[in-house]
Amino acid sequence: MQLSVWKQWFHKRKQSDSTGSSLLTKEIASAIPEEILDVIRRFFRTYHHFRGARSLQTDTFIKEVFYATYQDPRDQRSIDEMETYIHQKNVMRLRLKTYEIDEFLRLSEDVCMIGVTREYSNQHRNRVLYFMIKEEGAWRFHHIARSHHGTVIDKFQVKEQVGFVIGNEKAALLFMTHAQSSDASTYMTGDYVHVEGYLEVEHQASGQLYYRIVRINRVH
Repeated sequence: MQLSVWKQWFHKRKQSDSTGSSLLTKEIASAIPEEILDVIRRFFRTYHHFRGARSLQTDTFIKEVFYATYQDPRDQRSIDEMETYIHQKNVMRLRLKTYEIDEFLRLSEDVCMIGVTREYSNQHRNRVLYFMIKEEGAWRFHHIARSHHGTVIDKFQVKEQVGFVIGNEKAALLFMTHAQSSDASTYMTGDYVHVEGYLEVEHQASGQLYYRIVRINRVH
């Protein structure tokens, strides 16, 4: 069911091309149904106690957070072991000071996306996209898409997928998209881009971690 939802959304894109306080504009607040907003608030209230949010997360979400932290796709520990590892890491991390929900998009009856800018205790800020899905009557966090800026260093095609190596000579990340998407033909080697994508944990290519493109834009 989830795969078909993502395919439909990517097809549309191809055709059209205790925690700190929260901030929420009136426009965004009015757009988010109360049942979804309640889950979002509960999620961030337990931000520093990862196990406390277990019922609000899918297994896929836990895998994405784990591999983004551990960076070794060969590690095949259980979901419970991943959760324990993340929980222990979070205890030693910076504290979340505030979070601001600045974007909401309802993709279907059972899928939505929120944009969140997070600020930590050292004043560091970053922005991510969270995808939420409704399963068995309950909303859960399913994907976390991170932002990345850089130059398209390399571009290649593997079967039905097109890959972009984005970054600089010191560090780069691999992003993938479907070969039939508009992104696959729009962006070329040498372009400087802002890309948002989630870590693909269900279909790894040759044991290599890569990000599935959600949005990508050329930066002038």
